[in-house]
Amino acid sequence: MTKLKESIFFKVKDNKLILWDYELHNQYEIDISYLNRILELGVGKPLTELQIDKELKAASIFEEDVKHKNIWGWDDLSHIFHFGTNHPESPKNTIDDEKSAIDYAKEYIEFCKSISSDIPELEILKTNQIIKLPKFRNIFKEKNLWESLINRKVSRDFNGESVHIHDLSELLYATFGKQDRKEPTLPKTYKSFGYHRTSPASGNLQCVEPYIWVRNVEGIEPGLYHYLSLRHQLEIIQEGLPDIHLGAYLCNQNWANQLSFAIILTCRFDKMWWKYPHSRAYRPMLMDVGHLSQTLNLLMTSIGIHTWITGYFHDKEIAELLLCDMTIESPFLLIGGGYGTGSSLSKADQKILLNIK
Repeated sequence: MTKLKESIFFKVKDNKLILWDYELHNQYEIDISYLNRILELGVGKPLTELQIDKELKAASIFEEDVKHKNIWGWDDLSHIFHFGTNHPESPKNTIDDEKSAIDYAKEYIEFCKSISSDIPELEILKTNQIIKLPKFRNIFKEKNLWESLINRKVSRDFNGESVHIHDLSELLYATFGKQDRKEPTLPKTYKSFGYHRTSPASGNLQCVEPYIWVRNVEGIEPGLYHYLSLRHQLEIIQEGLPDIHLGAYLCNQNWANQLSFAIILTCRFDKMWWKYPHSRAYRPMLMDVGHLSQTLNLLMTSIGIHTWITGYFHDKEIAELLLCDMTIESPFLLIGGGYGTGSSLSKADQKILLNIK
């Protein structure tokens, strides 16, 4: 009995029916006769020597190896993402010699030249209402990295006390601000894109944008802000906080309502697909978010601000608050900061557990 591979799905694109094998990265435009024949084969009819059957067989859309099937623990969307972003080809140029290195360098440089006329904007302003931040003083200079590593933890018991704008400013610059670096002497024809932060970034594209939900920060009014990494300034997204409390946007994680501030990390897809057009680039983009989150968590810990992190929220509504077009920019992670007991249990959790006792 023939059986379609689990990596096959059908999509209507530009009014055409597309058969898509996301594991092999193959796409075929098909008509109703091919669809009908696929459905016939799927209910048990055998392959024949008909031309249409030969074409379908040559496309490798039928199941042969079932070893890794039926054990996938997530849904079909995650299956598509995982196998669809695997590298589609086997290794090439397996000989490690100077010629291979030169050939690859030529190919890469030519590719970069080919996309240089379509460079995306480094910075996008949404309201152009700018406020200045205090100059960076580097309050982290004498802090111990190891102590920050072992003391970092997730807290959910916050008391709502204020954080000073100087501390928030230091955190924003040290994590997301543009850092000046001494570079080796480069040819005059060499053009770079992007800028450096203290965390690594895929292709140095810096696709992650930080937004701040300010609830109680001394020296700045409550509201929503966009940190402008190139100039160490804030752009006002919304004066005053939304009518709906933060916890509701975070799927009822209501301990967030006592945070002093929350930093929401979005990703700009247009920066990534400009240089990396294959969907595999979605993977390192997520890693960029993780790198910045870890840096921010360690810096917050080093100055005694309790941290909390979540990727569970109402994406569309958060994006609307931040004036993000989700086709090119979307929220991925939230890091909250404030003061409290440092307990990983929220006040509500503690009340329930005390009642159980």
